[in-house]
Amino acid sequence: MRRAPRHLSSHGPAVASSPWILMSIGLLAMVVLLVIAIGAYRGPGPEFGPAPPGPAAAPPIPERASSAGREAASPPAPAVPGLSPRKTDPPSGAGTASPKPSSSPASEAPPVASAPPRSSAPPSAKPAPFEARYQVMNTFQGGFIAEVLIRNTARSDQGWVARVEYSGGRVVTAWLEGVPQGTFSGRRGTLTYRSGPDLAAGATVALRFHIEFADPSPVSCAVSGRACSRR
Repeated sequence: MRRAPRHLSSHGPAVASSPWILMSIGLLAMVVLLVIAIGAYRGPGPEFGPAPPGPAAAPPIPERASSAGREAASPPAPAVPGLSPRKTDPPSGAGTASPKPSSSPASEAPPVASAPPRSSAPPSAKPAPFEARYQVMNTFQGGFIAEVLIRNTARSDQGWVARVEYSGGRVVTAWLEGVPQGTFSGRRGTLTYRSGPDLAAGATVALRFHIEFADPSPVSCAVSGRACSRR
């Protein structure tokens, strides 16, 4: 037994093509939205100019009053990155300061102190810190033994030089009693004796010497330039 053929509904082709209709409607809606968006967008006008990059401009300086009236302050110079603006206002009182009178070089030179007059007399030498006494100890035919007793009056140890001069004769020998010996020289009738170790402060030493063929009274006697007293 054969089945009767199924009749197609009259809405079959419309239903079969419905996906394309939906896609067309969606595409049309997108186009409309795009046109609306383009119409709503406005580009920058001719007056629009982007500000150059940099720090914000300094605020305007208010007007300042002067004695002659009010004058507007000049607009500040544009700030440069990395540099601080310099103040161009003149210092206070600069316009009223009076110039200082120039002084001559002669008035600025300091007074020259006059040097004190030099004395023609030489400075007095400090006396030697010694006391010396000359005496004859013993006499014999052709000669004698004399002594110079030397005392150190200083507060420190001192070296000394004794010099005894006769009008004639000959120096045979010289020595110190009880202390280390020094050195002596005798030329004709003059004896020169240099101490060995320094003489202690307040100490006394006896210098003795043998003289031949001379007058026991010396022409001069001194210890380090200080004359001997005679007994």
